[in-house]
Amino acid sequence: MNLNDAMSAVQGWARAAMGLGVSLIGLFLVVQVIYPSSGIDIVSNIGGVVGKFGGLNGLITLLVLVAIMNPRSNS
Repeated sequence: MNLNDAMSAVQGWARAAMGLGVSLIGLFLVVQVIYPSSGIDIVSNIGGVVGKFGGLNGLITLLVLVAIMNPRSNS
């Protein structure tokens, strides 16, 4: 196995983990809308994370997250 194969494998696992995370966020959001008293407060948690980033750091973080979430496929 060469380095390119290893990096492709790692990227595949990372994309799978990101996909799972985004799916879970969507699921928890639906659960919060349907059952508001369930104890899951995903909207507040996401707002808290976004609120921690401000100024240029927040902009750079946002650009990195968008790049991770929307990878351009070369194939």
